[in-house]
Amino acid sequence: MISYQKFFRRNQLRILFQARKIASVKGQRVYLVGGTVRDLLLSRPEVDLDLAVEGDGLLFARELARQLGGRAVFHERFLTATVYWSGERVDVVTTRREYYPRPGALPEVEAATLEADLARRDFSVNAMALPLMARDLGEILDPFGGREDLARQILKVLHRDSFRDDPTRLLRGVRFATRLKFNLEEETCSLAREALAGGYLNLIEPERFWQEFILLLKERRPVAAWESLIDLGWRGLPGGGLPDVAAGRRAEKLLCQWKWRGQRPIDASLVYFLIATAKLRATELDEVLDSLNFGRKKRSKIYAARDLLPELAPCLARSFLPEYMAAGPRMAPEALIFILAMAGWSRLPARVSP
Repeated sequence: MISYQKFFRRNQLRILFQARKIASVKGQRVYLVGGTVRDLLLSRPEVDLDLAVEGDGLLFARELARQLGGRAVFHERFLTATVYWSGERVDVVTTRREYYPRPGALPEVEAATLEADLARRDFSVNAMALPLMARDLGEILDPFGGREDLARQILKVLHRDSFRDDPTRLLRGVRFATRLKFNLEEETCSLAREALAGGYLNLIEPERFWQEFILLLKERRPVAAWESLIDLGWRGLPGGGLPDVAAGRRAEKLLCQWKWRGQRPIDASLVYFLIATAKLRATELDEVLDSLNFGRKKRSKIYAARDLLPELAPCLARSFLPEYMAAGPRMAPEALIFILAMAGWSRLPARVSP
């Protein structure tokens, strides 16, 4: 018997307790699914909560939010909802089947069985389910060999058209592989190369691309993910070409030094975003920021960093550090790291103040 309760935070356990009560009263089959089960099997900290409901998942989410005293956000087109309560979130889906009217399009969905729901998922390690009433991990439902693939440390798609149907899975697969230090299974790797060569990633709406790319930038090793994508044949960002991997590697070193010195907190994902989008024209960047709903403060940091780069790069190329580059009022730390990395620096200047 492998107990899994210890991997959840106290408030998550409260959510699960309430969800079990609702499922019992309503006679519904409810499951922990996807990344939740994967991370439980890997004994990873910070497990997310993903629930699948056979029946009306939207009504289940509404009742869960009501009983917790939280709030629910509904995405009725996709039969999904998200419940927020006490700093926690739980994603609730109606078990469903998906149809893709064309490559890269958003899916059309209809309620279906748990088996059909698992079959429409991206990778075998994300296609497992654990009944909410289960006492241990021995009751996991695993129709596609996800546990074996976890042991082999590989990511495997469930069918040959997976990347064609939803090309964002290319980014997601590399993101998961980088995070977990897994490899793409041999045929999955070939399918990814074919999909990139066929330009399928260009078929999705820019907003969907950028939302998935931002998630990649928030990982601990985004530059390794860039390299993996490039190895698979990725041609780069829409309108921006390939990110500067060398600058990204320098940024990694600079960010580590910043942390070691105990400097004030820094948004590492913003540094990587600046490097990745450095080649975008101003109008293209504006469109990206609009699609991502970036706030005024974050936009100001981005614009300021881009404006300062051409001004400071010549000085930095001569190993000269202007006095005001010490992360003072004119210089956000994200801008400082970005500019240093782009100018070829991989060591944080001693004069940078906390």
